[in-house]
Amino acid sequence: MVKRKIRTLTTLEKASIVLAIALILCLLPLPYGFYTIIRLATAVLAGCWAYRFYNRRKTSFAITAAAIALLFQPFLKISLDRFTWNIIDVILAGLIVLMVLKRK
Repeated sequence: MVKRKIRTLTTLEKASIVLAIALILCLLPLPYGFYTIIRLATAVLAGCWAYRFYNRRKTSFAITAAAIALLFQPFLKISLDRFTWNIIDVILAGLIVLMVLKRK
């Protein structure tokens, strides 16, 4: 019988899964404050991922995560229509789930 080591998720990965769920919730008509909190949380977590990728010498992933952090940062807002943000939110939520599940 072969024993498989069960991989546990890091705190960053757990927070990212929660963020993915919150990004999907952004499809609903919620108070504006919710979207602001999600923007801040996304910027912070994307910054953490960028740092993690940079330390692991995965430069292209680090640049992509940094670009996501800049897109979502809540201080100098990038104005896009709701439909465009919804598309970005769904794509990012999917990428987060894939990234966490495919981690090696």
